[in-house]
Amino acid sequence: MFKYDLPTAVPTLHNLKKTIDHFLSDTITLNSIDKIGADSEFALEVATILKGHRDNLKVHDLDYQYKKLIQITNDIHNLNLAVNNEIPEWLEYELGIVFHKIRNILLVLEIELN
Repeated sequence: MFKYDLPTAVPTLHNLKKTIDHFLSDTITLNSIDKIGADSEFALEVATILKGHRDNLKVHDLDYQYKKLIQITNDIHNLNLAVNNEIPEWLEYELGIVFHKIRNILLVLEIELN
């Protein structure tokens, strides 16, 4: 039995990405931003992994990238309200980069921790 269920973290990340994609395309209300924040399922998984592996640099990187994801999403939320629902392409690009980094970290951690 694996100590952490990291294989489920990757699908959770994909679900989170779908939520953000819907948010970016305006098919979900702005209140849906809560699904991306600190109380989300993925955030709880990150916190659990961090709690058990404080000395692992990849785990700290996962936590950092997730916090970065939340910050970018908050920026998008704030800009969406301030600038007529137009989101700068560079911000969407940055969001995609963070998702790829998180996914790659999860794949490495899946091997290291299990």
